[in-house]
Amino acid sequence: MVSKAVAALGAAAFMAAGAHAQEYPTQAIRIIVPYAAGGMTDVVARVVGQKLGERLGQPVVVENRPGAATIVGADLAASAKPDGYTLLAATNTTLTINPWLYPKLPYDPGKSFAPIALVATAPSVIVVHPSVPAKTLGELVQLGRAKPGSLSYASYGNGSSAHLAGEMLRVRANVDLLHVPYKGSAPAKAAVMADEVSMTFEPAFTGLPQISAGKLRALAVMNSKRSAVLPDVPTTAELGYSGLEMSAWVGLMAPAATPRPIVKKLAGEIERIVADPDVQKTLLRSGAEPVGYYLDAFGTYIRDETARYGKVIAASHIRAD
Repeated sequence: MVSKAVAALGAAAFMAAGAHAQEYPTQAIRIIVPYAAGGMTDVVARVVGQKLGERLGQPVVVENRPGAATIVGADLAASAKPDGYTLLAATNTTLTINPWLYPKLPYDPGKSFAPIALVATAPSVIVVHPSVPAKTLGELVQLGRAKPGSLSYASYGNGSSAHLAGEMLRVRANVDLLHVPYKGSAPAKAAVMADEVSMTFEPAFTGLPQISAGKLRALAVMNSKRSAVLPDVPTTAELGYSGLEMSAWVGLMAPAATPRPIVKKLAGEIERIVADPDVQKTLLRSGAEPVGYYLDAFGTYIRDETARYGKVIAASHIRAD
C-alpha cells in the first residue's frame, strides 16, 4: 500500500514537472556571465540568448557578474531558485580548473549545476612574437632546448588556461619555458606583442585579429583537428604532440534541482539554435567554434576535462594567485 502511494506521488510529481515545462517560460530568463562584457563567454551568451528569447517568446537578459576567477557569478547561479529562469554561462575555468585550485569553493562544480549544452569552443593557439626565430613548433622546441632559459611565456595568472597550456608543452616537449604571469589575458597578449616575453597560448577567439595582422605568429593550434577560423595553422596532434590540447569553452548550465523537463526543453531549443547557419557564421566570425554537446554528453565531457586538468595541475604543483 505504501509503495503504491509512493509511486503515485512520484507520478504526480513527474506530471507536474512536465506541465510546468509546457508552460515554461512565463517570464524573463537571465543568463549570468561570470566575466566582464566583451569576452568570448559574453559574446556566446548574447548570441544564444537573443535567439533563445525569440524561440521561447520571453526576454533573455545577460547579466555580467565578474570576479574571483568566475567564482562570484557561479555562486550566484548555483544559489538561484532552480526554476529555469536563471542560467549560468559556464567555462572550463568555472567547472574543470577551479575545483583543483580552490579547495573551498562556495559551489560544487560537480553537483551544483545541471548541464544543458556545450555551445562553443576556442582552441588555444601557440603564438610567438614575430622576432622569435622559429616559424614552426618544431623550431621553437629546438630553440628552447639549444638555449635553456631563452624562451618565456605569458599567462593570465597562476592556474589560468595559458599557464596550464605552458606546463603541458614544457613537459610534453621536454623544453625549458619560463612562466611569466600577468593580471589578465589582455596584458599577457600585450606583453608578447611588445616582445617582453617570447610567446603565449591565446584562444583563437581573442588572438585572431593580431594573428591576421601579423602582430603575432601562430605556430600550432592545441587541438586534434584544425580550427575553422585558422585553417592553415597545423594542430599539435599533426606535429607529433597528440594529447597536447587546450581549449576555452562556453556552455549553459542550470541550478542542479531545475526540473529535468525544463532542462531538456532548453537543451532542445539551444540545439536548434546552434544548428542555425547564421548563428554558426556569427560565432565563427568572432573566433568561437560551434560545438553542440547536450545534457548527459556535456556532463561526461566536463568530468573528462576535470580529470585531465587535475593531472596537469597536480604534476606541475600549480597554485592559484
